[in-house]
Amino acid sequence: MSEEWKEITKRSNDVQYEKPKVRLKIKSVGISGFSIPLTKFSKEKIIYSSAEIKATVDVPENMRGINMSRTAISIEKVLSSASDVEEIASLIASELLMVHEYAELSKVRVKGKGFIYTESPVTGIESIESFKFYELSKAAYKNNQTNIIGVTVTGISACPCGAELMKTKLRNSLEIAPTHMQRARVSVAVKVEGKNLSKIEELLDVAYASLSGRVYSALKRADEGFLIYSSITNTRFVEDIYRAAVTGLYTRFKNFSAVSSVYANVRSFESIHGYNAIASGWIDIKSFEKLNVH
Repeated sequence: MSEEWKEITKRSNDVQYEKPKVRLKIKSVGISGFSIPLTKFSKEKIIYSSAEIKATVDVPENMRGINMSRTAISIEKVLSSASDVEEIASLIASELLMVHEYAELSKVRVKGKGFIYTESPVTGIESIESFKFYELSKAAYKNNQTNIIGVTVTGISACPCGAELMKTKLRNSLEIAPTHMQRARVSVAVKVEGKNLSKIEELLDVAYASLSGRVYSALKRADEGFLIYSSITNTRFVEDIYRAAVTGLYTRFKNFSAVSSVYANVRSFESIHGYNAIASGWIDIKSFEKLNVH
């Protein structure tokens, strides 16, 4: 039966190469929602679970459709050969231009989830905290790639304004005062012209360091006390978190000439307001040179 269908395939027309009735070039054609396992990329302290991929190429005006199976096969091929999770999108984007000989542009997005092992700050209880990561890769025929890689983590924001009000009310001359705290979500990313050189672990370090404090799934009382104290002595607006994040990225990657810009997005799930506080934006690496940031 299988041989019969192979023979039928040989005799049938490849309708993708037919001329379309409306001669329009389409900039983005491909697949989305392609789920892949990532456990092979796990390390000692980081577990990668799975990701979803969106992969597209452009189709010329004289071609009815792309060879869709080539895209799926390319993803499977890269997954089996890639050595680092950070290079998946970049490798797929390059592979797509090779197998779709009619394409001039490829775009790939990878959205994944991972877990990081950490220990509570005082008693050392092991916790497993989740994070998200994403990769965006754009490859053009005979041109360099552009790659973006980023992570999203959850931590704590503690309000400086509330702390100042409490210090005034309590006539507190010390550097510590109670304030409202809440979970906050921070995303950081770097844009690279050419091959991606940044590592997810580096991005995680920058994201966590920008917050008032971290969150943990398991805490004993001593850990809880330490975490509250350290957070309210490190109060930060979303603006402060944003500036700390992009400055941390600059400090980490300023010597990598391929890194052209950095990004941060902060969302604080305000505990005493009925809305969230946000701050976000891309910043060109060269902008930091004017600020004399070290």
